[in-house]
Amino acid sequence: MGSLFPDEPADERDLLQFLYDRLAARFHFGVAEVRLSDRKLTGGEIVYGRPHRITISSHLSAAEREDTLRHEAAHAWAFTLEGVRAGHGPLFRRLARDLGATPRKAPLTKALAEHRRRNEIFYRCEGCRYLFRRYRLIRGARYCIRCERAGRPSRLRRVRLRRLGPGTPDR
Repeated sequence: MGSLFPDEPADERDLLQFLYDRLAARFHFGVAEVRLSDRKLTGGEIVYGRPHRITISSHLSAAEREDTLRHEAAHAWAFTLEGVRAGHGPLFRRLARDLGATPRKAPLTKALAEHRRRNEIFYRCEGCRYLFRRYRLIRGARYCIRCERAGRPSRLRRVRLRRLGPGTPDR
């Protein structure tokens, strides 16, 4: 059954769209289509265009979704003023504060933590024996930057580690 009041948000996506539309009208930046995604594991993203397309992870809590929306709205506002080059620079940070976004990294969701745990790759330096944890393969030559700076270049070797328990590497 539909809402009695057409401006009343019906679900979480509509609530976020409503919030974005109010911010855009108040601060005069471009319109956007807000989406929630089960596939996106953390945070949000904006694809600039007419309209902008903002995707927010459904794995976030309601408060984190709103904060992420404010962050992406700051990107839309900075884009209006400076174009793509605004990035996360000083203008963006000031606008994000004005919109009430908290200045922090995207929250780590349970879904992302599990994804990282399943996909982590370990490399061990042959020189200093330091263990590097990665989530993507290193392309090209693999040298330890720490040993390189010390003047003794050493290669990194990919290692497979047994698991003792959830998320615990066996060294």
